Amino acid sequence: MYDCMIKNVNLYLGKGELMTDADLAVKDGKIVRAERDLDPKDAEQVYYGEGKLALPGFMDTHMHIDKAFTMDNDETVSLIEACANSDRKMESYYGWTDDAIYQEIMEHSSKAAEWCIVHGTTLLRTNVLFHPNWKTLALKAMNDLKIKYADYITIQSCVGFPDEFRGELCAAAERGEIDVIGGYPHLCPDYRAVTDDCFELAQKYQLPVDLHCDESDVTNLDCFEYIIECTQKYGMEGKVTCGHVTGLNASGLEEDRAENLVQKAAEAKINVTSLTSCNMYLMNTERRGPSRVRQLTESGVNVSIASDNIRDTFRPFGNCDLLEEALLTAQVHKFGTVKWLRETMDMITYHPAVTALAEHYGLEAGCYADFSVVDAPTPEEAILRKASRDLVFRRGKLVSRKGKLIRDYIKEAK
Repeated sequence: MYDCMIKNVNLYLGKGELMTDADLAVKDGKIVRAERDLDPKDAEQVYYGEGKLALPGFMDTHMHIDKAFTMDNDETVSLIEACANSDRKMESYYGWTDDAIYQEIMEHSSKAAEWCIVHGTTLLRTNVLFHPNWKTLALKAMNDLKIKYADYITIQSCVGFPDEFRGELCAAAERGEIDVIGGYPHLCPDYRAVTDDCFELAQKYQLPVDLHCDESDVTNLDCFEYIIECTQKYGMEGKVTCGHVTGLNASGLEEDRAENLVQKAAEAKINVTSLTSCNMYLMNTERRGPSRVRQLTESGVNVSIASDNIRDTFRPFGNCDLLEEALLTAQVHKFGTVKWLRETMDMITYHPAVTALAEHYGLEAGCYADFSVVDAPTPEEAILRKASRDLVFRRGKLVSRKGKLIRDYIKEAK
């Protein structure tokens, strides 16, 4: 007897492949059958898809949820202004108790996590902020958030190691409380030393690397190239992600240089995460936009789309909704054909699953039963209409219906 069955859905299997009029049978948190004409009498609970689309759980692999929903109507129109506004926001915490700061971080992060869940996201990777006022409270909050929503979503903490908190963070890494080594080497005078340190930490703690990289409209991509070199030097092919890389699309960049870097990234199996919405919002009067998504994809680089900042001092928009991010990306890059719209769907499902090193992912027998049923018949139509997530399943449990979180499984961290 199956735990549940979803009848009559179209299954998106990635790389443009769609299986129509199929059924999914789930038992013990995994999909055990994905085929046509299963007998509904064999399942304890049956849901009828009525020709709608089943998608594997979305994966949002670049977020900043610890400071989500902290926008205070700042007039943010450029990256420089956003940084200044963010600094002012952090100063506003001066004098707060640790408990008050922790509670604020948990409140904002919980709201972001729940928005992700009801929009069909089953994994999110969030960068963790450290500041003299916040200390390491955001990391504590992220670890408690993992417990709170363990039955709903996987949360990966991407953590840099600032000098003032290094001892505490190394201890946290030893305890397994850090999932990904992060950092901002392109913002540092000696980007090589910072990058080397990230890779050495990754080797020490056996963790993947995910770095903000060349987030500018400058043609200097030495940092991106050095990360590629380190990936091969340390044998970390497939375990390194570069976020943004907007410099790859900088005005005036020589085409030979761009092509050379794209090919090197493909050879090193670098993952690239495009933050289209945030990068477009933070464009200066002189052009600053997203990376070369089409060229990277056509060259075999694993490209994902993610939300980045959600209603904070860097971007006052965002709904933790990857179909929204996919639609904007498709418009910006002119991905208007069925082929490219399905490729865009891969950028919020199968591609970030590679980035996140997710196991047993997809809609085939043996995969975890993490998926949503959306009100559209095809992947392209799901993007174009930002189709509603009618049912969201996590490890076979129904965790959201029609945009409403089923709150039965929330745990309070001790």
